[in-house]
Amino acid sequence: MKQLEIKNLTMAFGGITAIDGIDMAVEEGEIRGLIGPNGAGKTTFFNACSGRYPVTSGDITFRGHQISGLKPHEIARLGLVRTFQHVTLFKSFSVVKNVMAGNYLHAQHSYFGSLLRTRKTRRAEADSEQRAREILDFVGLGDIADKTASSLPHGHQKALGIAIALAAEPQLLLLDEPCAGMNNDESRQMINLVRRIRDTGVSVMLIEHDMKVVMGLCDKITVLNFGNIIAEGTPAEVREHPEVREAYLGSQANVT
Repeated sequence: MKQLEIKNLTMAFGGITAIDGIDMAVEEGEIRGLIGPNGAGKTTFFNACSGRYPVTSGDITFRGHQISGLKPHEIARLGLVRTFQHVTLFKSFSVVKNVMAGNYLHAQHSYFGSLLRTRKTRRAEADSEQRAREILDFVGLGDIADKTASSLPHGHQKALGIAIALAAEPQLLLLDEPCAGMNNDESRQMINLVRRIRDTGVSVMLIEHDMKVVMGLCDKITVLNFGNIIAEGTPAEVREHPEVREAYLGSQANVT
């Protein structure tokens, strides 16, 4: 079943066309890789899908809903949630409070209820904290839930960013370079986490420059270059594509 459908998407900024009339579909339950050289249009594509940038032309449909023109929080409420390459945290908050903040889209209490500390508000906050701790257990941060976010190493901050996104209850999660800046052990942990997320029924689309991660993790890969799709297929098919080798992967030694 097609979960995300892109038809003739164009993103232009002044005289520069960053995305040039592309078509794409992401299937439910899929891990999709989006790769390409710097400036290929990958982040612009994520920004278009998540509502961060207005679409110049074309259609973006998510689970049957036209999302072109919607605001980011409206798109997130429908179940399409993204992370960013540089994790934004409330660094003075505890780890668990950061995840609770990510649950705001589904909060069941009002501003005045929070101000007056009504029984309903207290119960909702307790439920939110319980859910946040469950998510932290899932991503492997449960034992540091009460630590301050600023004290976390890079890999844990990345995992916390994903935990915050999961608190918004996504159906499709867009991950922007989840393994950037990680050592081999941290990358392996992130790969395992992404697989476990998919196994819960959440589809994943990721931008990633580490080709070992992309080739070992993704079911299907889309390759962008100068705002156009130059290849799409399984890791094996993309690995052997001559345009991909020339435009992005370089020598054969970099593709394995």
